[in-house]
Amino acid sequence: MSPRPGERRERWPVAGTVLTGLLAVTVLMGGGAVWATASRISAAVVATGQVEVEQHRQVVQHPDGGVVQDIAVSEGRFVKAGELLLSLDGSQLRTEHAIVEGQYFETLARRGRLEAERTDAASVVFADELLLMATDAPKLAAVMEGQSSLFLARRDTLHQSLEQLARQSQQIGSEMEGIAAQAAALALQRDLIARELVSQQSLLARGLAQASRVLGLEREAAATQGQLAELQARRAAGQIRQTELEIQRLRLQAERREQAETELRDLGYREVELAERRRGLREQIDRLDLRAPVSGLVHALQVTTPRAVVRPAEPLLYVIPQDRPLVVAAKIPTHDIADIHPGQTVALHFAALPRADTPEILGRLDQISADALLDEATRTPYYRVTVTISPQQLAGLGTQVLLPGMPAEVHIRTGERSPMSYLIQPLSAYFRRAFREG
Repeated sequence: MSPRPGERRERWPVAGTVLTGLLAVTVLMGGGAVWATASRISAAVVATGQVEVEQHRQVVQHPDGGVVQDIAVSEGRFVKAGELLLSLDGSQLRTEHAIVEGQYFETLARRGRLEAERTDAASVVFADELLLMATDAPKLAAVMEGQSSLFLARRDTLHQSLEQLARQSQQIGSEMEGIAAQAAALALQRDLIARELVSQQSLLARGLAQASRVLGLEREAAATQGQLAELQARRAAGQIRQTELEIQRLRLQAERREQAETELRDLGYREVELAERRRGLREQIDRLDLRAPVSGLVHALQVTTPRAVVRPAEPLLYVIPQDRPLVVAAKIPTHDIADIHPGQTVALHFAALPRADTPEILGRLDQISADALLDEATRTPYYRVTVTISPQQLAGLGTQVLLPGMPAEVHIRTGERSPMSYLIQPLSAYFRRAFREG
């Protein structure tokens, strides 16, 4: 559109405006570049966590399970270490323990009797444990009395057998003494016959004696010699019989000892088995009373009525210690693990506390798990870290109180970085990977 005649056209200073704009952009970009390179922003690894008691809560469970008989605590109650929490029904265990214990004590009583038989003692010497238990257990005392009576009866039977053998040996000895006397008389008679025979033979040689007389003396001498031989044989047989009786006596004593040794050896295995069963049942009975492992508050009580059935190793309740410091446990993503280490400063924010009244709490990174763990809910790997809080920092909460289970926002300070590094890092990583491809 052309200007009308007589109108004056107004001109704007375009060059000045452009120059001003370029100068403003240059200053802005320069200032931004200076700020991006010279300024520092605190870098941190951010994670979520919760307040816990150091060394965690103590779980109370029973390894064998059973039926609840009595519940001595309630939810939230403070208990001392060793205080009774609940007890399980042990009637069946106690019955079995009584049976096994009776068998065990009977075995000990038999062992005392067998040891007395092995050593041919005058009486049974029982173990001190038996003597102590027998004072309050009439049945056990009766068992011990029975073993003592059996020992005396068996000993008397053996002694009677030995005495009978001794009487037989003595009778044989008396017979041998009679045989010896007869043999002495026959020997004397033989000598006399021999002397008379010599005399008659001399007379016969001179014709002064009859031959029949000499033959008669010779027959008498031969008969006497035969009788002497018979007596010697009877005496030898008596000696053999005495030897057999002595061997029989020794055999009876040896058999008694060997029988005692054999029974003791077999009884030893039985005794060990019963002792182990008795000890195991005693431990099970002792475990029927569940007691507090530490002092603290009862939490998450799972059984509330008697006769409830408890499965083996099932958590029954937790005891949260009150005398241990609180810590914050957090889950750190695996890709951030290289940026953290023990000793780093941690800023903590607690969502359950009002932010207006709650200052930032500083803690110290104390522990990092040795390996990555797996979150069962999300199936995501993570590292567990523990942050400790000093008493001075806790005092800054004033009237606010941290409780186990409170959520916490964890900022682990890893240092300071410029804004430019945040902008350049993705590009640098991209080009670093790009140059390595192929």
